[in-house]
Amino acid sequence: MELGQKLKERRITLGKTQQQMATELHVTRQTVSHWENNDTYPSLDMLVTLSDYLGFSLDTTLKEEGTDMIDSINKSLEEGKKYKKIVRILVICVIVFLCFISILTYGRATQNQLIDRYNPFLKESYGYAVLPEKVTMKKINGTEQVTEKNGKHKTKKIIINMPQPVDAYVTTDIFGGGEWLKFEVGTIPKGYHYAIVLHKGSYVKRAKLVTKNQVPSIYQSVIGDEYMKYTENPGGRNSFNPFSNGGV
Repeated sequence: MELGQKLKERRITLGKTQQQMATELHVTRQTVSHWENNDTYPSLDMLVTLSDYLGFSLDTTLKEEGTDMIDSINKSLEEGKKYKKIVRILVICVIVFLCFISILTYGRATQNQLIDRYNPFLKESYGYAVLPEKVTMKKINGTEQVTEKNGKHKTKKIIINMPQPVDAYVTTDIFGGGEWLKFEVGTIPKGYHYAIVLHKGSYVKRAKLVTKNQVPSIYQSVIGDEYMKYTENPGGRNSFNPFSNGGV
């Protein structure tokens, strides 16, 4: 007797409809119908459940059905394994991608120059900034080589005045969009307290000191004449968008 016929006869004997059987086995009525019409075979786990539910011998049924049902079950198991493997790979890819995007977002939010530098979604862009007329100097310990009268070389400790990075708002479009960036320009000669800045997010690749007249006229009115500290103009410090440079 074919499996489908056996399932149908046992179901009728128990006085159950296809819908009742489907509900109690947590499958659809169409699935029960496919089983009874031999369109599909139940999985191995479901066969065990069906043998208990309908009260027939699983061992006898497998012998009666021969290799066709066993081959079908084995094929289903192999397809299930392949499906699970594909799903597992997709889940891993999604997790890796989300972690990657999270790192890039963290880089933009914290102005991490190293992360922004290697962010593949950011593009290099030019901007213009007004700088302070003088940069802050910091005394640091250094050394220099000196030659004594006897011709011997000696390392001498010295104090060096080191120019500190400036913190300036870099305007990247004529509508005032941009972001606050920290970058080194060295000492600032008189009249050269403007800069053309090539940057990628918070990573500043190059900054060149220029005079106001060297700034395009369309930007001159946007960036103004006086340097403003961040506390005086707090817009554009951070961005949470890992796909573009900051803006207001």
